[in-house]
Amino acid sequence: MKWLGLVALAVVLGVRLAIGGQLGLSADEAYYWTWSQDLAAGYYDHPPGVAWLIAAGTGLLGDTELGVRAGGLVAQSAAFAALILAAGEEDRALLALLLCGLPVLFIGGLLATPDALLLAAWAGCLLAAERGRWGLAGMLAGLAILAKLTGVLLLAVLALSGWRRPERVALAVAWAVVVISPWIHWSIAHDSVSIAFQLAHGLGGSDSPGATGLLEFLGGQLGAAGPIVFLAGVALLLTGRRTQWWWAAAIPLALFGLASLRAHGEVGWAAPAWLAVAVALSRADGVLRRAAWAGGWISAGITALVALHAVHPIWQMPGKDPVDRLRQGSVLGPAVEAWGQPVLTARYQEASWVRFYGGVPATTVPDVHREDQYDLWPRTLPESAVYVRPAGWSGPAEATLFYERVTGPARVQARRDDRLIQGWEVWQVSGLRDRLP
Repeated sequence: MKWLGLVALAVVLGVRLAIGGQLGLSADEAYYWTWSQDLAAGYYDHPPGVAWLIAAGTGLLGDTELGVRAGGLVAQSAAFAALILAAGEEDRALLALLLCGLPVLFIGGLLATPDALLLAAWAGCLLAAERGRWGLAGMLAGLAILAKLTGVLLLAVLALSGWRRPERVALAVAWAVVVISPWIHWSIAHDSVSIAFQLAHGLGGSDSPGATGLLEFLGGQLGAAGPIVFLAGVALLLTGRRTQWWWAAAIPLALFGLASLRAHGEVGWAAPAWLAVAVALSRADGVLRRAAWAGGWISAGITALVALHAVHPIWQMPGKDPVDRLRQGSVLGPAVEAWGQPVLTARYQEASWVRFYGGVPATTVPDVHREDQYDLWPRTLPESAVYVRPAGWSGPAEATLFYERVTGPARVQARRDDRLIQGWEVWQVSGLRDRLP
């Protein structure tokens, strides 16, 4: 029984590695891969953790889908293994079920996003603090911040759970600052673009969704954890003791719930909260423990269906299937490569896919879409190129602002069976203007 949880975790890791090697990259994964080709102490959208983790994976496995994802999968699985080994004998099986079975935790490590490293560091930080190793907890909190700014919440968790020993909290904060100091230096040199972007992203704009956004957030969390685990988690937060695991669940859920009133949030924003809920529920007793067992198996069943659907679609989704986003780059990249020219794109998504799947120099055109990492890198527009934008955009190609001659468009389509997934317009551009707008 002692090793049963670790065996289950190893099996799930094998499954996720197999899936990760079969699925194409999402646009954001390809975007983070481009960061890993130019390692730095920070990037426009996030701190640098995801780029360095991808660089480690591709350094071993090459520039493949599995190489991009392997680092996050291994890091998260190692952290979960430490949690299982540290759990009481009677709690290990339930904890393993929840860590392996919750959809948000399974998917949070499968894709190469900042969440994979965030979840690993979140788990390690809380475990280290629980064991009284506050210096190590601070280092891992710093690593969590380097993964995603959500990691800053760990400092609040440590402060609230360890307020009786302020010297320990101070030690943890000091080590966290040491770990993130290169990123702080980078942020100062780049006008804190990551912080500004994330605050704007989280606070939304003028069209705040209000109560609708909160309902969407709650509905997303219900799906992320599974219905019974979601309800058990709510009950735990309402009745449980204020341990560090309680704070590590309550703070993200409360903060992102409030943020959803102003912006349409992403389901994964609160993923670290469900990691903390899983640990807390594995230690519960009575009704909550029985609910956790039942909910864990239901959530694991949902996760299994999602994993199966990802590699072999088993039902038709109304509208666009989320898995379709993993099939677009492998079509666009080779199609655009065939033009044999440098590539300009309207958005970072297409530029990143073209770089990964086409092996073609690609960058975005300035001031067409939102700012991104391509705007921070040095950029020289070629004398002639092809310009790619999503199909359906109105008006002439935006590249007319930069080029005298624009012809087209040709069209590229990604399809699944007889259904259109995504289309793009490809324009030939030449005659770079002497003075850019």
